[in-house]
Amino acid sequence: MAVRVSNNNLPNRAEGAAVQEAVLGAIGAPEGDWRVQIHENPDSPSWHITILGPNEFRWTREFFGPDEQNQADGYAALRRAVADALAGSLIKIRPIVCLSYAYPDNKDLFVNQFADRLGQELQVQFGEPINVIWDTHRLHPDAKWSEGAEKWLQNASFLVPILSPSYFKSDLCRKEFEVFLDREQRTGRTLIFPVRFVATGAHEDSAAQEWPTWVQGLRRHKFVDLRLYRFNLDSKEALRVVSFLAGSIRDSNARNLSEAADPRIDRQSVIKAAEPLYVKTLRLRNFRCFEQLELRFDRPSSLEGRWTCIAGINGAGKSSILQALGIALLGYPMALELGGARLNRMRRLVDLFNRMRAEVEVVLSVPHPDPPVQLRVDIDDGQIVAKGDAAFGPPVWDRVRRLLIAGYGATRNLSSRTDFVSENLSPDVRRQITLFEPLSQLAGADVLLGRQYSTLNLEELLQNAIGQVFGDELKVTPSGSPPSGISFTVSGQDTVDAMDLPDGYRSLVAWLADLCAFWCEKAPDLAANANPADIHAIVLIDEIDLHLHPSLQRALIPRLRKSFPNVQWIVTTHSPLVLANFDANEIIALDRDTYGKIRDLDRQILSFTADEIYEWLMGTQPGGVEIEEELRKSDEGIGKGQEEIASMMRVSPDTDEEAARKHVTEFKEILKTLKR
Repeated sequence: MAVRVSNNNLPNRAEGAAVQEAVLGAIGAPEGDWRVQIHENPDSPSWHITILGPNEFRWTREFFGPDEQNQADGYAALRRAVADALAGSLIKIRPIVCLSYAYPDNKDLFVNQFADRLGQELQVQFGEPINVIWDTHRLHPDAKWSEGAEKWLQNASFLVPILSPSYFKSDLCRKEFEVFLDREQRTGRTLIFPVRFVATGAHEDSAAQEWPTWVQGLRRHKFVDLRLYRFNLDSKEALRVVSFLAGSIRDSNARNLSEAADPRIDRQSVIKAAEPLYVKTLRLRNFRCFEQLELRFDRPSSLEGRWTCIAGINGAGKSSILQALGIALLGYPMALELGGARLNRMRRLVDLFNRMRAEVEVVLSVPHPDPPVQLRVDIDDGQIVAKGDAAFGPPVWDRVRRLLIAGYGATRNLSSRTDFVSENLSPDVRRQITLFEPLSQLAGADVLLGRQYSTLNLEELLQNAIGQVFGDELKVTPSGSPPSGISFTVSGQDTVDAMDLPDGYRSLVAWLADLCAFWCEKAPDLAANANPADIHAIVLIDEIDLHLHPSLQRALIPRLRKSFPNVQWIVTTHSPLVLANFDANEIIALDRDTYGKIRDLDRQILSFTADEIYEWLMGTQPGGVEIEEELRKSDEGIGKGQEEIASMMRVSPDTDEEAARKHVTEFKEILKTLKR
């Protein structure tokens, strides 16, 4: 079995090597002998690529022009064409898994045993033998690549680095990793699956920026943890980890084959430098309950950060505003993944059978001197039927999708149930699906529950975020490697899995983990610092106080302001303890009885008590209804006696029931004395 390049006459040697790498990456490791020929047409700058394979397979195609010869996107058009050709030929492509390890980590034959267990599990999960290869000649610290090692490394499909202190000191391991890292960057595919073999000391704990570039790149990859099972790979726990690794390689192989021919895959969506784009205004027309609405999100505030809190009674349209923002920021064609039925529900219902055409316009502020970015989506009959004029075209949404935009609905939470509804959605859509689908899972739940790899960067980032938001109430307990997931220590005492956290903690941890995971995926270089303050994002949260104890409701917003200063937060709440932490200009008070549907606040409420916010802002009496009902019954002579009612009214945080009855009795005696 071999894939050979028999001819490559592209005049630019660097370009020729890059094109060759793209072709070989797209071919992978099929069975049989293969030959590749790469020629440049002498009469025009076009490339002719020919692939010859077994069973008289022959494929030739010409590639011409910037779209088909684009090195910036890793020659995506070329890779898709090659992958399509091989997929259409029905030729079986069998992956090869390469283990990368350092001397002396195989002195006890751990690598041999691990390769054997991994090979067995790969065969089970692929349904056919999968080659697991490694250099068996690393018998001393100064070992060089053995004869043919570079060739089989080139033919390998996946790399499994076995991490140890020696690994990070090995030039061979570094070189092998860099070969695959370069291939990942060129193809946009997931090819590297690190395994923790023993503790690697500072490489796990120190900030990534202190290490060489290749080590930083390694830390950004997801990993599995075999440290506890190094001396017993045949234990059930160890075999579960190996099975998880094999399944992840299988899933990645399936995704890689489909992504090679999928024009929707955007390799430029990775954030290299945070661009400060923020929602400035929103205009709605015939969107759900709103016939017309205009909102501003950039009003000056006396408090730090970019915050907007939307308040109002149930049915006032708080969730609808978040959904409108989510759809506009997803844009065309990404928002179509929400489905026609969901989109159709966004149109205002005028009678039992008819809905109006919905219009959503969003303006984003950008750094001076660029003009604001304008987005528009019109929805009719379950489709996006208009996308505005030239100013609203797809290139604008391509720019917006380079941002981290996340939305979390009021039913967000964790569940051991696999979410088959949303698991096939694009990552950007899945990060907002809970705004539209109550039963959907947060994408970050996979990391918390151990269904997906964690990374060193994600673990550190989540640990820092949890520490800043929860203080001593909750701590992350590393590590989050499958199959166990991430654990937490509650109030310095009990250690529990994410699923066993109290409801309020679990809900908050779920979206924090999702936000951190999305940042690590979207901006891996910037996430290397593991600092929540580095996160640039637009985050939409419905009912931010969901399930939280009043003490945490009171402290949450100030803590988030300090921890995530570069996030624009647009949230909703019913909690007066949450509302008390906002500047008046940060609050949008929805009121259906007011012109424009918005109530203007003429004063700050930062010093208001919860009772005062209930009465003044929310139009609700802070006391219970039952005592009012008891008073009414007593007045009508059908309820409790006046003395009992008086005792109930006297009870307070400072006066218990016995003291209240005593006070009432004393007061009655005083009245009797006065009547004499």
